[in-house]
Amino acid sequence: MSPAVVAQINRDVNKAMEMADVRERLASVGAEDGGGTPQQFADFMHAERVKWAKVIREANIKADL
Repeated sequence: MSPAVVAQINRDVNKAMEMADVRERLASVGAEDGGGTPQQFADFMHAERVKWAKVIREANIKADL
C-alpha cells in the first residue's frame, strides 16, 4: 500500500476513534482502543500473529479442509 494511502487511513481511523459513540460501541463488545500510528498498528498485528500462532501450535489445532 502506498504511504499516502496508509497515512490517510490512519488519519481516518484516529478521527473515528475520537468519537464517543465509536469508543462506547467498541467497549461494549470488548474491543480494545485503537488508533495511533501505522507503526503501532504493525507492531500490534505482529504481536497478535506471534501470540495466536503459539496458541495454535501448543493446542495442536488443525484446519478442517
